[in-house]
Amino acid sequence: MIQELRHQAQQDDAIGFCRTLIAELDYADWLEETSTSSKQAEAAMENVMELISWIGNLQKDRDDKTLDAVVSHLSLMSILENNADQEQQDAVQLMTIHAAKGLEFDHVYLVGFEEDSLPHHQSQDPESIEEERRLAYVGITRAASSLTLSYAKTRQKFGDMLQCEASRFLYELPEEDLEGAEHTLSKLSDSEKHQRGLDTFASLKALLDQGVSVD
Repeated sequence: MIQELRHQAQQDDAIGFCRTLIAELDYADWLEETSTSSKQAEAAMENVMELISWIGNLQKDRDDKTLDAVVSHLSLMSILENNADQEQQDAVQLMTIHAAKGLEFDHVYLVGFEEDSLPHHQSQDPESIEEERRLAYVGITRAASSLTLSYAKTRQKFGDMLQCEASRFLYELPEEDLEGAEHTLSKLSDSEKHQRGLDTFASLKALLDQGVSVD
């Protein structure tokens, strides 16, 4: 079976091969059996489908659309990026917020600062929201000189164009410290702004009371 799959990877379209592989392995059923909940299994399958969609975009303008060609292309990109890193260290560093903990940079850009991303769409219960708020706080405090927060107005997912909304954590930041957010913050009434200030104070107090470190 391995040899047959290897042959298909060299001959078949990458998207078709991936979908065939998922079907032949009964991957969806395996996720249902091994995941702690149907929601977790669904999220895992969503990740796989997003990967397949990304592969499709990568091969869109390429003549050789096999999975073998895609892997070779990614390997070449990795080699070139590693060589570039060795030649020039003064460059943009791309990382997750978790990986950035304990580090500090002159200028920080947090992209995707929107609902369903931060906080994540699977972290909506009160305890999870607090954890996501702490994560946002870690990201924000990585900046020594300037911080830029951005979010998409629309985002394409599984072929559908979805409307996006700025993260609720943006509304918790002091308005006087923000620039270029007039459109977003103008949605708040005076009472909402007042409540946002109280919520911000309460959140920061909770972090201090819990002794949370943001090194």
